[in-house]
Amino acid sequence: MIHEVRIENFFSIRDEQVLDLRVPGNAPKLDRFRPAPSRPSTRLPTVVALYGPNASGKSTVLRTLSATIDFALNSFDSFSEDDEIYYFQPFGWQSSQLKPTKIWLEFDAPWLDKGQLKLFQYELHLNNIGSPFGSKDVLYEALRFSPEGKMRRVFERKGQKFTVSKKNFGLLEKDMRLQAIRPNASVVSTLAKFNHRESADIRAGLARVQSNIQGLFKVESAGKQLLQAYKEDDGLLEELNRELRRFDVGLESMSLAEGNNGLFAYFAHTGLDGYLLMPDESRGTQRFIEIFPRLHYVLKFGGIAVIDELDTDLHPLLIPELLRWFQDPIRNPKSAQLWFTAHNASLMNELEKEEIFFTEKDASGGTQVYGARDIEGLRREPSLEKKYLGGVLGAVPHIG
Repeated sequence: MIHEVRIENFFSIRDEQVLDLRVPGNAPKLDRFRPAPSRPSTRLPTVVALYGPNASGKSTVLRTLSATIDFALNSFDSFSEDDEIYYFQPFGWQSSQLKPTKIWLEFDAPWLDKGQLKLFQYELHLNNIGSPFGSKDVLYEALRFSPEGKMRRVFERKGQKFTVSKKNFGLLEKDMRLQAIRPNASVVSTLAKFNHRESADIRAGLARVQSNIQGLFKVESAGKQLLQAYKEDDGLLEELNRELRRFDVGLESMSLAEGNNGLFAYFAHTGLDGYLLMPDESRGTQRFIEIFPRLHYVLKFGGIAVIDELDTDLHPLLIPELLRWFQDPIRNPKSAQLWFTAHNASLMNELEKEEIFFTEKDASGGTQVYGARDIEGLRREPSLEKKYLGGVLGAVPHIG
């Protein structure tokens, strides 16, 4: 579970923005607020919703998570020696393009020290080159963890100088593998390629994050890769069909077959003696098929699901059900978190104020992020939707 995120000089975010997910002690005792595995006295939400006008920075917050994790996971393979790290772009002011991009994440993970869940901090600073189109190299990178009490260093990097912990990271500072780390690649993605066991374990854990944002773009399609995931996991397809029968009137099942052009999906419907293909299905059904594997895997194994525009094409009665999957300790026994953006304000009636964050832009065009719980005098009552649409909470478009 994520405890806190800090973002500075990243896309529409200029000044440091902090999302602190720790639930205040005076908040009610609800199943949706889970004890943090590493700090049982800390409670965290299992759902994090981001609201705001178009282009206010909602997706930027999600892109922070996806880009940082993708960099830690794949940068050694994604970039050649001279490539810019294109998905870390600084704020649009010329002065900001000479300042570093800084990202800081605090989260629970089962890495190192016998696989027990512990609190980790990952910090990444990227050097910008006076261009709005990407960072060039890593200024600073560090991973710390707290098995009990005080934070301990796993590794720390200042440019191309590395300090590693033999005890916590199983690596000596004279290890030749450190020389393979390029200025535009992460420590973990590199060392994992060179058979460093601890880095490979961390990389496997990061791969549990499921996101429909990759790099600069939202990625969703009912293409061959998605269908292959359903083919390789019978339990996933079975669970999808169970949910489709509940949510799509008349749809009995989705099946898979190999055709002249490869794998394809076909659908049986009540009252039809033939089958429909994916393009024949409603956009809402296609959308549900696209996002379902991401939700299914994190609920099953634990982790984070990052879904941009969760409410696109889905029926307004379906989305609250998806939120309840994460809020319910029976459906979500491993305390997976769902991070999403939306415009459908009626969903606020399904959320507590500790689960809602807003984005809006200041006079300079920089994104400001704040939580509903930070709004002074905001009561815990079922009227957040009306207050939001009425402009009381901010983060709404100016119309007229």
